Amino acid sequence: MHTSTLRAAGGSIAVTIPQAMAKTTGLHPGDKVNFEFDAGRLVITPVQRRRYSLDDLLAMQGDKPLLIDKGWDTMPPSGQEAPL
Repeated sequence: MHTSTLRAAGGSIAVTIPQAMAKTTGLHPGDKVNFEFDAGRLVITPVQRRRYSLDDLLAMQGDKPLLIDKGWDTMPPSGQEAPL
């Protein structure tokens, strides 16, 4: 069992997750989580990120044409790019 100490953070209370537990659950700084009570226990559940397919992304574009950066193909190399 892992333990953690609650800390004041602005107008809230923060809880830290031990590194080993974060690795096991796949949580990273900046991830969003949900809090809920279940039978007197505080349950923290990761919010699943929505995965978009190419079809989803193109559908979000609607009838607007895709933006094209006209300077991209003519810009000079900035490193070790191989010419096509």
